[in-house]
Amino acid sequence: MSISREGRTLSLLAEKRASMWAAYSGVLAPLSFLVILCLVLWRLSPNFATRDNLKQIVVQSAVVAILACGQTAVIIAAQIDLSVGAIMAFSGVAAAVAMHTYHVSVPIGVLIACTTGLIFGTVNGLITAYGRIPSFIVTLGMMEVAHGAAGLLSGDQDVSTPQSFQVFGYGELFGGPTRDGIPYAALMLILTAIVVHIALSKTRWGRQVYAIGGNAEAARLSGVRVARVIITVFMLSGFLSGVAAVVSVSRASVASRDAGVGYELDSIAAAVLGGTSLFGGQGGIPGTILGAALIYTIRNGCALLGYGPDLQEVIIGLVIVVAVLYDRFGPGRRALRTS
Repeated sequence: MSISREGRTLSLLAEKRASMWAAYSGVLAPLSFLVILCLVLWRLSPNFATRDNLKQIVVQSAVVAILACGQTAVIIAAQIDLSVGAIMAFSGVAAAVAMHTYHVSVPIGVLIACTTGLIFGTVNGLITAYGRIPSFIVTLGMMEVAHGAAGLLSGDQDVSTPQSFQVFGYGELFGGPTRDGIPYAALMLILTAIVVHIALSKTRWGRQVYAIGGNAEAARLSGVRVARVIITVFMLSGFLSGVAAVVSVSRASVASRDAGVGYELDSIAAAVLGGTSLFGGQGGIPGTILGAALIYTIRNGCALLGYGPDLQEVIIGLVIVVAVLYDRFGPGRRALRTS
């Protein structure tokens, strides 16, 4: 009896060590690659390590990183959200039309963007959870709906926004004519990352998300309301699409139906590069932020070195494939399989 109890204890300890190793390796891999990449670019291009260029990387990556925070929660729950880019575009158009045509205030415009994203996310979650349809299909359809609706609402034209709305994309906290401040886009990203990280790692809801991603049937038998949790992760993803729309539109000064094209893939790539497993049950926000930074550092470095966008996509694609192979066959995944 004691031997059996000791065996279970050792098994639990082995599983815990394997999970910790998987989590640490998921963060250390993109962090190591990012540091090496920065050192290489610093040697190859004198303009890389300048203050303005580094700030540009942070601000440019903010939109995708915010989207990726929601995408991370969805993927941990063993789902996928292909509609985040289109939802971001529609949310931005809705806010811009409200401010441009109906002259609502900037705070109301922000509220419209976030609420619109939340509504789309809720619909995604309800259909996925209660319709028992794979989220890949649901969100692929919603991507087309949101993209088409954005075109109808905008009349296939760019919609301008008030100058005061641009503060989210270009404004800086504590900034002035002679000193740099902290970009509001970066602050919105930091706040988003902290809140989602705490929700995933420190709350009962977060534990349920991981449990569902690990084994949905076991989670259900343990008393987890699987459908309800799946709905909430899509609601989070939709809401953050609205938040990302605020940053994206304010930086562009106009809202466009095509503003989010490709962002769904970038958000998935950021999560995967950051150690979030496409098989579900594993990942976290710190790694996702590093993944987004890695993507935009590669793009920034390629631009500084004179490489075109086609080569940038080739490099990023290869990095993503390597990351997926590492997730599938890396030491963290092997440890989890053998524990």
